[in-house]
Amino acid sequence: MARHDITIKDVGRAGVLNTRVCQTEAAATAILAGEPVIIKSTGSPYVIPMADATPVIGTTVEMVGIAKGDSTHTASADGTVEVYIPGPDTIFAIKAKSAAAVDTLAEVKALENDCLLFDLTSDDYTIDTAAGHVITGGLQVTGGDHNKGLVYFKVRQNALTGLVA
Repeated sequence: MARHDITIKDVGRAGVLNTRVCQTEAAATAILAGEPVIIKSTGSPYVIPMADATPVIGTTVEMVGIAKGDSTHTASADGTVEVYIPGPDTIFAIKAKSAAAVDTLAEVKALENDCLLFDLTSDDYTIDTAAGHVITGGLQVTGGDHNKGLVYFKVRQNALTGLVA
């Protein structure tokens, strides 16, 4: 896994992005700054890194947000991680799974408003632009930077609540 896969582009009208400290479980996979996190399972007090091809609205346990820093748990002790809680106006930036899919302004504009998923087929989180619009995709494209291979997105509110789209 890599740090800072996802960065904040804009916090919107609020001017500040809320955070919350979440529990992490001893011996669990480390969570690094800039990685998306979900609740481990229904009723669990712990958060874990998101899996590939998530968040899927209606099937994925609720997304909590994006890690602000690294988790503190160890092999033998529980810990914590501070997590940015996405608001409706919060825009994040992430690299596209394939830089060739967003290397022109026209390609970036064609993706706007598509609902997509994270990709984790390597050690880095990216956004899967190749899959096309997924009605239950928890990430909505708001633009991008074709010069840097970045896609801008917001987290759909139903991805944060687990409600069906």
